[in-house]
Amino acid sequence: MFRSDSTNSHKTVTVGTADWKEPAVTPRRIIATASAASLAVAGIAVGGIAQARHTVMLEVDGVSQPVTVWGGTVSDALASIDVQVGEHDLISPTPSENIASVDHVVVRTAKPYDLTIDGEERTVWSTSSSIDTILADADTYGSTVAIGASRSSMRAELQPLVSRARTLPVIETNGNVIQNVAVRAGQDIRHVIENNGIKLSPLDRVTLESANGELSVRVQPVTRGRVSTDTPVNFSKEERKSDALFEGERIVEQEGTHGANSSVVWQETVDGEVTYSAVLSADKKAEPRPEIVTVGTRKVTPEALLAAGIDPKAQLEEGTESDGRKSVRFRAKPGDISSQAELDEIRGIAEAEGLTISSAPTGTYSGEDPRGIAQHMMSQRGWSDSEFQCLLTLWDRESHWNPYAANAWSGAYGIPQALPGSKMASAGADWQTNPATQITWGLGYIAGRYGTPCGALGHSNSVGWY
Repeated sequence: MFRSDSTNSHKTVTVGTADWKEPAVTPRRIIATASAASLAVAGIAVGGIAQARHTVMLEVDGVSQPVTVWGGTVSDALASIDVQVGEHDLISPTPSENIASVDHVVVRTAKPYDLTIDGEERTVWSTSSSIDTILADADTYGSTVAIGASRSSMRAELQPLVSRARTLPVIETNGNVIQNVAVRAGQDIRHVIENNGIKLSPLDRVTLESANGELSVRVQPVTRGRVSTDTPVNFSKEERKSDALFEGERIVEQEGTHGANSSVVWQETVDGEVTYSAVLSADKKAEPRPEIVTVGTRKVTPEALLAAGIDPKAQLEEGTESDGRKSVRFRAKPGDISSQAELDEIRGIAEAEGLTISSAPTGTYSGEDPRGIAQHMMSQRGWSDSEFQCLLTLWDRESHWNPYAANAWSGAYGIPQALPGSKMASAGADWQTNPATQITWGLGYIAGRYGTPCGALGHSNSVGWY
């Protein structure tokens, strides 16, 4: 009968009954002990004996020998002839039985076995001689019971798999049946594997499993070795606020990129799952680059949108700036959505609230692309293409390159957002409508104050204006 010992996390299940805790004896020792006991009995004088002489057949783990004892119980008789019995061993009849009424005493030595019962490790003591009977006895403790089947050539004797001939399926952990094998009584797992041509690596694990009374051989592939891995390192995100953009608008100034750490680990896998891992070395392979985004802080009102050269009904749209940067902006031009009457009404509301909206044209500019004009003027100044890219970014942020862009609060106007716009009159009387005039003034302003467009852009990135 099984008994569970839960004194620690590793549980013990036992078979058999006995009152002694000494190790079980071997059949060879039993025979020698029994013979010595018989000789001792023969030398005792009959006149001093108060107990009756009795001969029984003693069987220990299948080895039998007649012995002569002198009264008492079965346990007394075993003790008198120095038969040591462990606490998990099986004794029949019971140790308390009167020896005079017994003809045959059987002792079965119990051995410990490590089982996995429904995923929980337990130690089982059993007197069974084959793995299938050990598992069958433990079935009452769970729906799935398994025991490792050693294939080591270092062990001269391996536990037999079955007590009778039977056919067992060899199963992978995913449930696929590799093949069915015939197993004879007394065969161990090594014979079964070799005789049936089952290909396994020396590391692969083999268990005999009983699930709901059905016996099977389960195979788990095992790998061990060094593995090189790259681990991504997330990039950080940085936001820069600017009142040159409306609330909700954003421009990705720099795309973020992930970094990477490389490492070499020693790991073990069972059925493809990592069961052990130890880092042997680790290095930085690439540093992450932060994502930098400019976000708008200017309040959104119909009047402010119109003053910036944007239709008052415009919605935020994803898109790409002229230099390729990704952005979310109000993109519709005045008149794209609103009617002229609606535009005039908004101007009237702004004037009633004391706001000033430039009387310069607010429609969609349809002349020559101001960017082309600027690029030509910059080449005449000897500025490089990289400087032109800085100018594209700067004035796209300021006005979307709209010659009619006007700031209702500051009074800034035009492509370069001159403050006040009338400053550009120094470059031409048509400063309100001519992009060439505005660009001429703007490039002169940049050269005089910052040296180059990239210098102006750097200042704008730092403080939000130039």
